[in-house]
Amino acid sequence: MTNLQSVPGYRTLAAARVLSSTILWVDFTLVFSLLGYYWQADAATIGVASALYGLPGLLLGPFFGALADRVSPVAMLVVSYLARALTSLLLLFAPDIHLFVLLVFLKGLANLGAMPAEQVIVRMMLSKEQFVFNASIMTTIDQLTKICAPLVGAGMASLHHPMAGFGLSATLGLAGILCVYPLRKQVGMSKREEGGKQARRHLHALFLLARDNAVFRRAFVAAVSQTAILGLYDPLLALFLKEKGMPAATFGMIVSSTAAGAILGALIFKQVHAGSRHCTATIGLAGFGLTVAIPGLLAWAAIGMPVWLLLAFWVANGCFYGLTAMGFGVAMQQQCQLESIGTVSATARSVQLAALVLGPLAGAALAKPLGISLVFVLSGTIAIVIGGVLGRAPRTGMQPPLLKPPVEQERP
Repeated sequence: MTNLQSVPGYRTLAAARVLSSTILWVDFTLVFSLLGYYWQADAATIGVASALYGLPGLLLGPFFGALADRVSPVAMLVVSYLARALTSLLLLFAPDIHLFVLLVFLKGLANLGAMPAEQVIVRMMLSKEQFVFNASIMTTIDQLTKICAPLVGAGMASLHHPMAGFGLSATLGLAGILCVYPLRKQVGMSKREEGGKQARRHLHALFLLARDNAVFRRAFVAAVSQTAILGLYDPLLALFLKEKGMPAATFGMIVSSTAAGAILGALIFKQVHAGSRHCTATIGLAGFGLTVAIPGLLAWAAIGMPVWLLLAFWVANGCFYGLTAMGFGVAMQQQCQLESIGTVSATARSVQLAALVLGPLAGAALAKPLGISLVFVLSGTIAIVIGGVLGRAPRTGMQPPLLKPPVEQERP
C-alpha cells in the first residue's frame, strides 16, 4: 500500500515537518540578518556565530541519534520543539551581541533532536514501499519552505523591532508541540523495547551498515561525496558570477533555481527510483557533476553564457542534488533496522557536515593555483567519476549479515 493519506497520523507528521522546516529557515534568516544589520557585527563575529550554529550537529548529532533509538521519538520531538521555542524567546530578549552569539549555539543545539526523531517515526509508521513516496513529499515540503520561510524571516527582520521575529519562531515551536503530541497514539514504544535495549551496541551502526550492505554503502558514499563537492565549489559561486560579469541579483536567482530544481526532482523521484532501483543516488551524483563541470568549462574557455542558461544549469543542479539526497534517504530507511535508525541517520548527517566544513577549505586552496573556473570543472569531474564508479560497482551484500532486514509494521 503506497497511499500515504490512509496511514494514520501521516498528515500530522507532514504538518509537523512544515512547522519544523519553517522554524529552521526563519531562525536562520533572522540570526544572520540581525547580526549584520541590527547588531552591526563584523565578519569575524559572524563567522564565529556560523561555526557555533553548525558545531552541535557536527559533534553531538550521533548522541542525539542514539537517544532517539532509546526513548519515545514523539517525546523527543516534543522536547525539541519546546527547546526551540525557549531559545527563540531568549534570543528575543538578548541584551547584547555576546549573549546573542552564545544563544545561537544553543539554537543549533535545540535543532538536533528533530531529525533523528522524525526518522524513527517514519520508519515505524510506513512500509518499505511507502518510503519513496514519503521522500518526495518531505523534500517538496522542505524546498517550498526554503523558498517561502526566508522571505518571512527577511520581512520580520525589516520591522521597526526586528528582534520580534523570534516571537514568531517561538509561537511556531509551541504549535509544533500541539501538532506532534497526537502522534503518540500511532507511535508507541512497545515494538521498540528490544531495540531500546540494543541501542548502545549500535553506536557504530553506520559503519557496520556501510561495510556490509552494498545498497546503503553506494547511496551513502554518493551522498557524502556530493556534500563534499558542494562545499568545494559553492562558496566560490558568488566570485564565479562576478568574474563572468553577472549582475549581483544572479546569485539570489540561482539559489531560487536550485530550490525549484529540487522540487522538480521530488516530482520525478518515484519514476527515476522505479527505473534505476538502487542506483538513484549515483545517477543523481553524476548528473550533479555535469551541471557544475559544464558551466566551469564554458567559463574557462571564455564562452559566454546568458543568465537564462546559467539558471537552467542550476535548476538541473538542484534536481540532481535532490535525487541523490532522496535516494540516500530511502536507502537508509529501507536497509537500516528499526532499533538503530536514529543513530545511523544522525551519524550520517554529522559525516556530511564534516565534509561540508572541509570542502570550502580545499576549494579555497585550489582556487589560488587553478582559478575559480577550473575548481568548478574539477568539482564536477570528481562527481561524475565517483558516480560512474559507484554505478558500476557489483551489487553484492544487498542485506547486511550483521543487521536484521527492516521489519514491516502491521496495519491495524
